[in-house]
Amino acid sequence: MKKLAILSVCLLMAGVSFARTDADSTAAKTDQPTQDVITQPEFRGGIEKMYQYISDNFEYPEDAAKRSVNGKMDVEFTVEKSGDITYVGILKGLDYSIDGEVLRLLKAMPRWIPATKNGEPVRYKVSMPITIRASRNKNQKSSTALRDFKDQ
Repeated sequence: MKKLAILSVCLLMAGVSFARTDADSTAAKTDQPTQDVITQPEFRGGIEKMYQYISDNFEYPEDAAKRSVNGKMDVEFTVEKSGDITYVGILKGLDYSIDGEVLRLLKAMPRWIPATKNGEPVRYKVSMPITIRASRNKNQKSSTALRDFKDQ
């Protein structure tokens, strides 16, 4: 579907939570506790580039636009060791057509920088809320959503 000129979409990702999916069972068990150094996965270019990707690629479904669908949804996906995005899912949906568009967008995301554990890439599950806002103001930009997020 083509982007609507009258409606602009602000996506606000308010807090991204990460949960490691690689179990510690793969590590050798020892009597002495070890200090694991874990880094979280990252969208290449950082969070602002992720917002830009979403803003540039989200296409507000026409049927949802007619109904002015707004609200918050929760999504999850796995960042693989390669940085590929897999196991994309909707934890709390908003609307059938918007859910489908968000799934499409997440599945099409470019590779991330994977999480690491002690310097080795590991799988990580990422969960995050997304707020969808439809606006009739042509001049509203996604930078407004970024500013709102940073001020919280």
